[in-house]
Amino acid sequence: MRKYAHLFFIHTLILLGLSACIGVPISYYDATTYIQLTSLKAETTTLVESFDSKPYAENQAKVEATTLSLKKAYEYEKGKGEPNSDTTKQFTTITGLFMDDVKEYKEHGPGSLGPKYFQEASVVLGQAFDIAIATENLKNKDKR
Repeated sequence: MRKYAHLFFIHTLILLGLSACIGVPISYYDATTYIQLTSLKAETTTLVESFDSKPYAENQAKVEATTLSLKKAYEYEKGKGEPNSDTTKQFTTITGLFMDDVKEYKEHGPGSLGPKYFQEASVVLGQAFDIAIATENLKNKDKR
């Protein structure tokens, strides 16, 4: 149970941090952002789930490609300026969670933190994406 306390703590911080973004002026809805968020959610959560069963060497190329995809998405959001700071912060949080999972994976390998540790980590990561997706859906869709 102790091994999941770390995930619960991170989950709580995500919810608090991302909910604080509600008061920030929002930018207009962007279909590209929505597509990036939903695609990256599927890509990163599936990859993190695989950390429970595959050695790092088998996933290294996927980890590097996913890291690059997250960085590109962040730069796209950052380029939209201050009104989009909520989504930029959410990408920072999501990338941080992913990189924390990768670090644990590289240091401990599959199974050493529990047989389903990364499956649970994937759920937390998915929840962070869900918050960012919901934020994007709340944006003003009048200007397209």
